[in-house]
Amino acid sequence: MASEDPQTETVQHGVHVGDHLEFVDWLEANPDDGRIEFRATGVAEDTVNRTTATIDEWSLGGDEMGADRDHTLHFGLPEELEESLGFTDLEERYEAIEGALAGLTACINGTIAFNAVREGIDVGDVRTRVRAPTDLRVLFGIHDTDRADEMFDEPIIEVEVTGSDLSDEDVERIREYPKRSPVYNLVTLAHPNDPAVTVERS
Repeated sequence: MASEDPQTETVQHGVHVGDHLEFVDWLEANPDDGRIEFRATGVAEDTVNRTTATIDEWSLGGDEMGADRDHTLHFGLPEELEESLGFTDLEERYEAIEGALAGLTACINGTIAFNAVREGIDVGDVRTRVRAPTDLRVLFGIHDTDRADEMFDEPIIEVEVTGSDLSDEDVERIREYPKRSPVYNLVTLAHPNDPAVTVERS
């Protein structure tokens, strides 16, 4: 059986296993102190659908973290779509949906590695591919927002994992790991929300 006492491994997947498990134990005992809030801010550029997004501070248990962080992402469209939509100055960028899908792949990969470390399963390579067939008619006002639930077909998520001497039990555990992914649950579960929109007349 591939499962081992993870404490016998000093470093696994780039983390000190003992420290990692200590954090998990702390989180179990202190769920409020371990609650994380991540944030992002997007500022629209002059050209429609182009946004400069920034990722900086975050919080842990209500304490502000990451004051020195400064990550910038530039969202837009593939050039072919810009041309079809009448853009005058084409620029190749990744679309916001693609950014969300990329984040989903990263979160699923991380979730598998975190839980493999926690349970002492010897996982090697992890690759996640995600596709999201999308209907743009709500976006462009052809359908009303009461049909927003028709915008996406069910996401297609394909995960490939390699590992050494995996038992049947290990394989079944690994197959369940993606459902622990925060971004997977953000994307696939219902989160009713009314955006707080402030409009200033100029």
